[in-house]
Amino acid sequence: MTTAELELATTSAATADARTTMKALVYHGPGKRVWEDQPRPAIHDPGDAIVRITTSTICGTDLHILKGDLPSVTEGRILGHEAIGVIEQIGTGVSEFHIGDKVIVSCVTACLKCDFCRKAMYSHCRHGGWILGNTLDGTHAEYARIPHADGSLYSFPTGEDEEALVMLRVHRKLT
Repeated sequence: MTTAELELATTSAATADARTTMKALVYHGPGKRVWEDQPRPAIHDPGDAIVRITTSTICGTDLHILKGDLPSVTEGRILGHEAIGVIEQIGTGVSEFHIGDKVIVSCVTACLKCDFCRKAMYSHCRHGGWILGNTLDGTHAEYARIPHADGSLYSFPTGEDEEALVMLRVHRKLT
């Protein structure tokens, strides 16, 4: 979804305080999803980043969620796990990114410290993996909290097209 589409979806006479709420696509059971006002995410852990989403997309996994095929996705979950955005806030433990950085949000979060991450098996991360839009609110919203930001975000290449790169699967090389 582009920023323009999100802005169109957010035009409502009954919107709540824009400083504390946002529009988000919320799952309400198989075949039921609604654009709703939701609280803006906040930093919970030192490794978190809050990203203002500028472009998001869906993939086949989202379609399975909407059909009700994934019981881990419960009613009230903000959907989405692939996006591009700009960092608005960072926790004290984030060292690789700064406020204002344009980033690609990976569909998989990685702590970079557990045994699976050290083997470059990020989707099996013991503290992350595929959690956005699954067990943690996702990226089909104006803002998203990204845990383990240093292992879950990637710098957006200057001059590139957001829509062309939004589904890019990036891989991190351990040093």
